Amino acid sequence: MEEDRLIRVIEVEADFDYQSAFHQGQTVMVRIPKIECKLEDGRIFTLWHVPLEIVRAIRKMKGIEEDIVNDERQSLFDILPYFQKAAEEMGKAVERVTIDDEIRIDELGGVVYKATLELNLDMMKVKIPMIPSHAVFLALVTDKPIYVSERLVKEQEDQGEENGA
Repeated sequence: MEEDRLIRVIEVEADFDYQSAFHQGQTVMVRIPKIECKLEDGRIFTLWHVPLEIVRAIRKMKGIEEDIVNDERQSLFDILPYFQKAAEEMGKAVERVTIDDEIRIDELGGVVYKATLELNLDMMKVKIPMIPSHAVFLALVTDKPIYVSERLVKEQEDQGEENGA
């Protein structure tokens, strides 16, 4: 089987999309958290329905301080960037993150993406499957490269065309 080409992510944006939904007899706007990976070839790969805490933490890392949630509690994602020594230690082991596959999660065709965290632990290299939004956050904290499978980018583009996007 031919190895899939990887495209480097040059910028990560965390934001929301808004969609209308019908709830208790009313149309309401629903906020959907997302991470947009801007790729070196000009395309965008989007991770939808990511944890709100990660969107909030990435925005905070980028200096966007608006309160997107009425919650004063901090998550692990909020405080991890403050631990510079821990981030430096993790950065010594982390080589890169690759969003490289999808996993079918139910019989109805539900699919989620999978990322691979590549570590170099002295004389041993390890690949760990991860939730992509968590892996992207870790790469940002440790200042390591992020890549996306070209196959996944193409599938997302084709799906957007099918849905009229």
